Amino acid sequence: MKKILIRLVISILIAALFVWWFKSQGLRLIPSWTEIKTHVEWWTLPAYVGIIFVFHIIRAWRWVYLLKPVASVRKRSMMPVAFIGFMAIMVMPLRTGEFVRPYLINRRAGVSKSAAFGTIAIERVIDGLLVSLWLSACLVGVESAKSPYVWSLRILPLALFTSALIVLIVFLANKEWFKKVVGGIMGFFSGRIRDGVLGVLDRFWTGLQALPNRRYVAMFVLLSIVYWGLNACGFWVLAKGTGLDIPFLGAVAGMAVVAVGILLPAGPGFFGNFQVATLLALSFYLPDEVLRQEGATIFIFLLYVLQSGWAILFGLISLVIERIPLDRILRPFSDETILDE
Repeated sequence: MKKILIRLVISILIAALFVWWFKSQGLRLIPSWTEIKTHVEWWTLPAYVGIIFVFHIIRAWRWVYLLKPVASVRKRSMMPVAFIGFMAIMVMPLRTGEFVRPYLINRRAGVSKSAAFGTIAIERVIDGLLVSLWLSACLVGVESAKSPYVWSLRILPLALFTSALIVLIVFLANKEWFKKVVGGIMGFFSGRIRDGVLGVLDRFWTGLQALPNRRYVAMFVLLSIVYWGLNACGFWVLAKGTGLDIPFLGAVAGMAVVAVGILLPAGPGFFGNFQVATLLALSFYLPDEVLRQEGATIFIFLLYVLQSGWAILFGLISLVIERIPLDRILRPFSDETILDE
């Protein structure tokens, strides 16, 4: 529990810095209910909520194609685990909720936690490649004068996720060589620690078995394109409904900037970095005077509340239906670790 509290304090401090910067730009975090009723078109919330519902289902469903080469996992067992895991990522500090899915799928379906984490690594890399490719393409037409971050966002995310994919492929194709290199690096540690790390690598390698399977990878990529496409459509619909005139390509870029921004380990609920990333995305396409008006404040608020609210709602419903105690999502950070089987 002490480790959790330390992470929580650190994450709150990081979130506070993001919030301070956000408010220093002249924006408010929370609009009034009167402002929302006045500026939001009547069709906006039903349309956006419907889009979120569908893309959350697809986000969870696609994981089965990465798990199939590792173990036979029923969708009935996998879907609630995915929803609970997404909720944990949302509420746990510093993105430590990433460990919850491996822990729960190990308990419910017997999948090695390290192998499950390998499937999540594929998921993160493919997601990162998709959004960084779209981000690089959409920012081609944005002048660098609009923001000092344009060039870095065009290049760095794509370079990062491309490198990550290369590392996964090299590890998958040359496991023993990779283990030898890691074993050499770990030579400074005790034999027990070195053997433990190498054992994790063996099991992690098992979780990468979807990569050589063209059918499973193709299905996962296809569903991921649909998922991120719906995310961009939702961004655009919500922007239109709150009076922000951004092109659809701007919505794609905005969705991608937010996706990259919340990868940063920060406060619980991505609070702070989510708002800053959204503001940065809007600044590429809207003049400063528009960003200071009610429409931008309402858009950023609703985007955050509705996305985080759906993730938490799906997770809580899954906890109730599956009768999983809420405290179980904390166990990977107390008496259990990802190194255990």
